[in-house]
Amino acid sequence: MARARAPSQLACVALATILLVQGVLSQRHPIKEALMLHTDAYGNATFEDCVWRRDKEACPDANVNLHLYTEADPVKNVVDLSSEDWLRQSGWDPAHETVLLIHGYAGGDDTLPIVVLRDAYLRRGGYNVFMLDWGALCQPPCYVAAVHNLRPVARCVADALAALRRAGLRTDNLTCVGHSLGAHLCGIIANFLTFRMNRIIGLDPARPLIRSAPALRLDPGDARAVHVLHTNAGRYGEAARLGHADFCLNGGRSQPYCEDTPNEALCSHIWSICYQAESLFRAREAAPCGRRCSVKVPPSRASALPVPIGQPAPMSASGAYCLEDFSTPFCPYTSGLKEGDHRCCLDEQYAAAATADPPRKRPRPIRLRGPRSKQNISEFYNVNHPQD
Repeated sequence: MARARAPSQLACVALATILLVQGVLSQRHPIKEALMLHTDAYGNATFEDCVWRRDKEACPDANVNLHLYTEADPVKNVVDLSSEDWLRQSGWDPAHETVLLIHGYAGGDDTLPIVVLRDAYLRRGGYNVFMLDWGALCQPPCYVAAVHNLRPVARCVADALAALRRAGLRTDNLTCVGHSLGAHLCGIIANFLTFRMNRIIGLDPARPLIRSAPALRLDPGDARAVHVLHTNAGRYGEAARLGHADFCLNGGRSQPYCEDTPNEALCSHIWSICYQAESLFRAREAAPCGRRCSVKVPPSRASALPVPIGQPAPMSASGAYCLEDFSTPFCPYTSGLKEGDHRCCLDEQYAAAATADPPRKRPRPIRLRGPRSKQNISEFYNVNHPQD
């Protein structure tokens, strides 16, 4: 029989294990950590911990919070809807455009990747940035509950925006920018408003379990202008035409610099945020294209001019636009953009996908289509890889 290890030996083994774990954690890349590409674990959460909201839940909801960040006061300020003077006493500037940022599944106010976009707007200046935090209602492994909670959350956010409007918030320059499930939230919020939002920018709107009814998803009728960026259409992102203008980035299906990552689809899905962040500082122009995301311009659009993607896209943009640029967006090392964010860069072991010589072949394009009539439940998120 083997002898039991001495206490000192056990202590040494435990210490070595702790140091090994700390070493691994210290090497993790922050945005890949946000994508959960390194782990199949959800922490301590189980399906029994999922929170389900009723469609007519009372508002305000303690788990649905708005936070304001401004150029004058770039720290988190919890919006106090009980005070009619709160907005005027805050750093909110009525002369600046107001942006409402909404994270997707498994996100939160201070979590990657949405904070990349928040920080970019504040660094650019000239924006009032509201961030919606509904993280408690969309945490893994509760994707089904997160989709179920979209309408109750949207109704409470619409109530909050109505209160802010009464307090002086201008709605003629209000833009909602949402990623994945957050993109659909922007659209559903619009259904509860008594006014019309100026613009919605949907960043790779989520596909799994999203129904085709306009009241349950993003659609062109939700704002004066609805623009959609597709980076993983057909997998985690929707392949249908959802906006007045739909932008297909590198074919819209898969991003070339994500090819060698542990989860190519999820990486492609997330990087729409970096494209939007980059658009605040540098314009990437997309050329008009057909329903299939290709560089071939159909005769009906031969006279249409290229337009910039993201924030500088004109309100009048309409139809499908395609962009091919294999450099990682908003990475200061590969894009040459000094205002870029290192969290949008890939680790060295994956950087070859963006700098391959000769260049990688153009990714297979996705075909943009009209709203589907059925949703294949088997396409649901793989529970071993939480999304957003």
